[in-house]
Amino acid sequence: MPTDHYAVLRALLRAEAARNAPKPQAKQEKPQQPTQKRTGS
Repeated sequence: MPTDHYAVLRALLRAEAARNAPKPQAKQEKPQQPTQKRTGS
């Protein structure tokens, strides 16, 4: 089945952009992830 590869890439980019877009109703008072110091070995 022939598929437009660029259309697939555009759809993936749109989905990723929508997923990473900041939510307007979300409050940024608390950080999403707790900050922890990583100790590398």
